[in-house]
Formats: sequence, C-alpha cells, structure tokens
Amino acid sequence: MTEQIDPTRSAKPVSGQQQEEMVQRRQRERTRSGTEDRVSLGEQEKVGATYGPGLKVATPYELLRNLVIKTLQEQGLNLQFSTGDVAIDFNTITREEAQALVAEDGYFGVEQTSERIVNFAINAFGNDPAKLQQMKDAIDQGFLEAQEAFGGALPEISQQTYNAIMEKLDAFAGQFAEAGE
Repeated sequence: MTEQIDPTRSAKPVSGQQQEEMVQRRQRERTRSGTEDRVSLGEQEKVGATYGPGLKVATPYELLRNLVIKTLQEQGLNLQFSTGDVAIDFNTITREEAQALVAEDGYFGVEQTSERIVNFAINAFGNDPAKLQQMKDAIDQGFLEAQEAFGGALPEISQQTYNAIMEKLDAFAGQFAEAGE
C-alpha cells in the first residue's frame, strides 16, 4: 500500500528506524514484482544504481532520437529511409546528419518537404484547383493530428513547413485564376 503525499502537511523528520523500514519495504516490493532498479545507457547496464558517478547521461538529442526510434519500432516501421540518393538509418544517424536533413536545403527541410506535400495533394485531388479548399482542409487535419501526437505543439520547422505549403497551394490555384481572366 502506498502512502498519499499531502503537500499541505508539514514535513516530519524520519527516524533511522523509519528509514530502514522504508528501505526494507521497497526491497520486498522489488522482490515480489521481480524488478530491479536498472539503468541502461549506451552499451553499459548497471543494476541497482539509478544515480551515481560513472553513469553516462544521454544528451537531449540522444533521448529524442531514442524516443523516435522506439515509436517507429512499436509501429512496426522500418528504421532505414531512402531519400532517393542517400540511405538514412535512424539507428546510427549522428546529430550532424540529422541537422543536415532538416537544414534549409535538406531533404526534410521546409522547402523540400513542403514541395513533396503540395505535389502529393495536387495529384491526390486530380490536379483540380477547384478543390483547393479540400486540399487545405486535408492538410490542416494532418497537421492537427501530428500536433496532438506531439502533445499539443509542433516544432517551429513544422509551422514553417505548413506556411510554405499553404503559400504553394495558393500559388497553384492562382495560376488557374490568372489564366481564366
């Protein structure tokens, strides 16, 4: 049974005996559940040590990369991706390689990503400028779902990509408006 923490209750000092009882109770709970305190960072695994000297702490980039890899694996997706001329392996990608991919002229940068999305939308809607609002609504829905998946907010590059997509769709429809005048 766990004790509820009441933030309004003042803290009381814990005696040495109470401390020992808490440690023993925690050990019994671990033994019953069959779990141990494990830390695995990189290739090392330390049992029974959550904190302490010698443990390698992952960088924010490594944490994010591991989260993305885990998510893709759980979805049964391949962790290798081909951009046409370059093969990318998300298991081994370096920070520099990832930055190059999302750079202004990178494969996942605003320009190339927005271009791929716009081309897909135009082709999916039969190259029909009259369906511009349907295209925009579908893209809005996709971005909203991505936003929810990311906990309510997307990175700045996603917003830039969204804006570029909308501008390109307007330019696509504008070509037909000018030709019809």
